[in-house]
Amino acid sequence: MSERLIKVLIVDDEAIVRNGLKKIINWEKIGCTICGEASNGKEALDKINELFPSIVLLDVTMPVMSGIEVLAEVHNNPKNYPGNPQFIILSGYSDFDYAHKAINYGAKGYLVKPVDEDILEEKIIALANEVRLESETNTLRTKSNKENLAKKFSQMFLFGAVDDAFNPEEDSNDTFRVAFISPVLCGCEGQLQSLKFAIEHSFKFCKFIYFSMEAEMILVLKNEEDFSVEHNFNALCKALQKKGSIAAIGKSGKGLQGALDSYNQAKKLYSRLFFFENIPFITEENIDSKTILPQKLTPSEDVNLFSCIGDLVKYIEIYDLENISKIIQEQREALKTSMKTADQVKKICMAFIVELSNQIRTKHPEKELTAVSAMDLVNLIYSQNYFDEMIRIVSDYTNGLAEAFTSNSSNSTILKVIQYVKSNYNTDLKLEMLGNLFNCNSAYLGKKFREYTGVPFNTYMDIIRIEKAKNMIATTDLKIYEISKLVGYSNTDYFYLKFKKHTNMTPKEFKASQAKTQG
Repeated sequence: MSERLIKVLIVDDEAIVRNGLKKIINWEKIGCTICGEASNGKEALDKINELFPSIVLLDVTMPVMSGIEVLAEVHNNPKNYPGNPQFIILSGYSDFDYAHKAINYGAKGYLVKPVDEDILEEKIIALANEVRLESETNTLRTKSNKENLAKKFSQMFLFGAVDDAFNPEEDSNDTFRVAFISPVLCGCEGQLQSLKFAIEHSFKFCKFIYFSMEAEMILVLKNEEDFSVEHNFNALCKALQKKGSIAAIGKSGKGLQGALDSYNQAKKLYSRLFFFENIPFITEENIDSKTILPQKLTPSEDVNLFSCIGDLVKYIEIYDLENISKIIQEQREALKTSMKTADQVKKICMAFIVELSNQIRTKHPEKELTAVSAMDLVNLIYSQNYFDEMIRIVSDYTNGLAEAFTSNSSNSTILKVIQYVKSNYNTDLKLEMLGNLFNCNSAYLGKKFREYTGVPFNTYMDIIRIEKAKNMIATTDLKIYEISKLVGYSNTDYFYLKFKKHTNMTPKEFKASQAKTQG
């Protein structure tokens, strides 16, 4: 494995000198690479901040800022230049004062132009080796420091008290933010090394430590702004190719007590990851702070959640997908806001589909339902990582029961036509079009439709539309002509006639009666 190439920045106001320096040495052969160049001191500082060179060949006499001024700036403000570059000064003059100032500001060498290539190469090789040695030492020191710090944080979190063993440099003005990351939701269960690598890469520009506690990965961020946290967690999700929530994050806190508070909050939030499928992490802003902790499941709550099964059976029998969907959505909201744990919700849903299947089969033993077995879905539900994934399974199963039920019914086509009409009442529906859609003769369809519903197709269409219109009149501030179009009547006068025929009132009279009733 080849060693890392040392980055070199060339700074000189003469292009011919810069080009010459790039060619005078076989840089790659001595383990270096030219990462960029600059033509004045100001540009040099910008390039140092942008490119993080390890070695800078720096001319003394330049416009805007001299080489000595560049040296002084980096020497006096090292925090502004975290790459810690090493400088070799190039000068057209053998001037003791220049050399003395350069050395005082930390320059590693002073070479007079025209530069002797052998001397330059020897100096670069020696300085590159020095850079590598320092880098390796810093890496080991940083790794050791991080391991010690991680151990102290884990002990503090485990015992729930600020640890006196922390170094004094842990400033009480520093802010900490703690995240619980789920290896399971990251797709890294049993492969923690992959998760560690992704964290290292995604948070490489942050101050952080991480460590495992039980089944979770704990990430402690120091002095990071909200936008940076969001950006880096998005990067982590991208690296792991995940879209759902993988972490719970506590709010920022000052000092070690703030870190402990952030940890405790993240731990409470962590149990709610199951309910968030489309964001990379959750905070207290995603959840009502008064109901962060899951509640205990009581038998009465369990029974109440199953009270809709009777209605579901009825809607399955008549292939009413609209009301089936409505009930499933109502139960979804009830479960999501009940603050039950993921395992409790999964058990409820498993029991739900088993009970629904049993009631259908008990009520209609003559039916040979071909829907997937409810028992086959138990393991599938339990393996889901997110709430909405699980609800989709329940919804698909319930719709599948309706499909299987009507497919064995002599009226299956009529039931599906009725469902289609209820969903598309505001379009221009004709028996001919429905016959083509459901592969049957339109005259036969009209006859069977009247036998099943008791009214002709057009009358049924009017009933559906007028009922929808009545609801809109009673619950919205829409104009009558707007409602007319929304329910499928392009001619408002025709809508008035139909409305009065079915209600014995005009739309305005109906609206007034509703206002009087509500008042």
